[in-house]
Amino acid sequence: MKSLYSNRLFMSVLTGVILIVIGGIYYLEHLENERALEEERNIRLDYKQWHLPEGAKARIGAGTINAIHYSPNGNLLAVVSDIGVWILDAQTVEPQHLLAPHTGVINSTSFSPDGKILAVGTENGTVQLWNTSTGEHLNTFTRREYYFGIDKVFIMPDSHTLVVVSSHSTMVDLWDIATGERKKTLSAVENGTTYDHVKSIPDMYMNLGGYINTFSSDGKTIVSYSSNETFRFWDIATRKEIKTLKAEPSGYMRTFSSDLRTLAIAGYKKPIHLWDVNSGTQKKTIKTDQFDSSFLVFSPNGNLLASYDDDAICIWDVNTNEEKKKFIGHKNTVTTVAFSPDNRTLASISRDNTLRFWDIDTGKEKKTVVGYGNFFSDVSLSSNGETLMSIGFDSSTIRLWDSHTGQHEKSFIGHKNGVWDAALSPDGSKLASNTIGERTVRFWDVNTGKLSKLKGPKRHVSGIAFRRDGKVLASWGSPGEYKGIIQHWDVPTGRMQRTLQLTSQDGFGVTEDLYFDEKIFAGFRKFDSNLFVWDLVTGGYKIINEDSVTLKKVIVARFSPDGRVLAIVLEVLSLQAPKTERNIVLQDVETGGHIHTFIGHTDNVECLTFSPDNRTLASGSKDKTIRLWDIEETGSSSVVKDPSWVDDFRMDAGVASKLAFSPDGQTLASGMKLGDIHLWETATGAKKKTFRGHSQQISHIFFSTDGKTLIGVSSDGTMLIWDLTHPQN
Repeated sequence: MKSLYSNRLFMSVLTGVILIVIGGIYYLEHLENERALEEERNIRLDYKQWHLPEGAKARIGAGTINAIHYSPNGNLLAVVSDIGVWILDAQTVEPQHLLAPHTGVINSTSFSPDGKILAVGTENGTVQLWNTSTGEHLNTFTRREYYFGIDKVFIMPDSHTLVVVSSHSTMVDLWDIATGERKKTLSAVENGTTYDHVKSIPDMYMNLGGYINTFSSDGKTIVSYSSNETFRFWDIATRKEIKTLKAEPSGYMRTFSSDLRTLAIAGYKKPIHLWDVNSGTQKKTIKTDQFDSSFLVFSPNGNLLASYDDDAICIWDVNTNEEKKKFIGHKNTVTTVAFSPDNRTLASISRDNTLRFWDIDTGKEKKTVVGYGNFFSDVSLSSNGETLMSIGFDSSTIRLWDSHTGQHEKSFIGHKNGVWDAALSPDGSKLASNTIGERTVRFWDVNTGKLSKLKGPKRHVSGIAFRRDGKVLASWGSPGEYKGIIQHWDVPTGRMQRTLQLTSQDGFGVTEDLYFDEKIFAGFRKFDSNLFVWDLVTGGYKIINEDSVTLKKVIVARFSPDGRVLAIVLEVLSLQAPKTERNIVLQDVETGGHIHTFIGHTDNVECLTFSPDNRTLASGSKDKTIRLWDIEETGSSSVVKDPSWVDDFRMDAGVASKLAFSPDGQTLASGMKLGDIHLWETATGAKKKTFRGHSQQISHIFFSTDGKTLIGVSSDGTMLIWDLTHPQN
């Protein structure tokens, strides 16, 4: 019996040792992979600082990626981002140049046949030519008719002619690349009128995006789409319609092979249908188990078709209808793919911020490059102004950055299902995160990296926030059906401090804005647009303005810095009541009483912010004005605007998406929907500076505590750190 016990003990110990060794090996491999990725990420930080806009000290992120293209000779890879086109060496994947930096959203690109020139068509109505070897800007083509944007550009096989498509005027222009002169306009009218909308190219925007092939590889034909799956093919030289293809409605993603002989159509939960353009008949159907094969790309030779959804990419042989390979490796949604000219390699970019290269013959991953496709779902600045925290869209990683230099400091791996929310303590020493569907709050010591796990309600935690002094962490969520709960944790010890149980009618949920100090815990609830106030001194709570009859939708809500006043913009959804989203309501947080309603904007209010001294409220509206309201002298306001906004015909021109006061309250920063950031003198309303560098809407603005640095975060996938002492005007 003793011998049997000894053998069992020996086997248990041996098994434990083996498991420890295996775990150690796995940990070392994981650590080595993390180190390799971090090393590669650090190596590639420098190129992200190329072509910084005037006044910017640093850039974080390479821009949201919209498309990738190989040059015809396969030597270069163009990575089209929202801040420009990154030109990479296709073999080493080393960045070579950033072309068309921060000149506007890029709608279309085209390489010359020798790969030495790249044409870039932008949303702001210009076409630029760039030398891909030197990064030199060669020429810009534009016309008044392009002001609504360029949809497609194409360099003809002769390398001498540039084709420009502007959908607003249904226009196709031919430009001589060497002379810079326009050759002729295909929509020019023979009968003497300005435009011939019958004989011009109709519906050129055609629901086929700028990166979907609509030019034949020989440069002779272009295809347009009207409605009911009708495709028209035009001879570019003669402006004559060659043929029409009427396809059965079968999906919303459409793409053509490079010779325009095969059309692929797919959609949500639908097979892929292949159409023969010459015969006008559907020739094949590819059945796929992909949830949504809505993204399609043909190989250059037309024999392969890539379909991708979520994190998987399927390669189909269009001759046999068989799946040739399936690539699985991305940790998040694949956003774009491209075939190499020799049809042997597929490049892909994902929201996991990686660029991957796949061997089509073997199905193996050849190379992975990190740092592409950044998109910030949330960014916050510590109260001391030293640390920026960012969460990537659908990412499980939380990153911390130096707010002055933009240097990456630390990364924290959050929840497997992605980080839903994260909070940084005011002094930047603690970090907390949560995700939907989990009851655990992850809690890190930023300096040591030590991780603690706080057990929240049984079902899930829906939100977290630090108290203004950083000593308490709040988490809230649902412990069960028809219930809600708010928990307060002592930050130094990690122990539960207090708990508030709620019914379904009282539930807290997701908030539009939150205020949390030693006396009150208050939030403006999104699900019913009511104010929730928990008195932390007495322990009682109340819900203010609960209205079960009138449906309301919160547009924006902001607490004053001292937590005493709430500014609300609501849209009344009731059919009997008019919409009120142009008016701003001030509410007393303690009593729930109505203070005042600010009336003056003539269109919807988009954003609000209070001055640091709680005396001024700034509001931005679609009426192309920013108003500064005096809280004490209710009804008094001054208007801030730029005269050029009135005549700017672009959608959202002059509309602020984010506002922020400087620490001394003397400067107001307005982040615009078109990407500019303006600084205004609050006393006079005079414009002090304009920072241009972002190509899309500003989502966050932060001032440093000393007021010398401004941080702008944009939907273009970058953060720019601006030097406010720079003498730019």
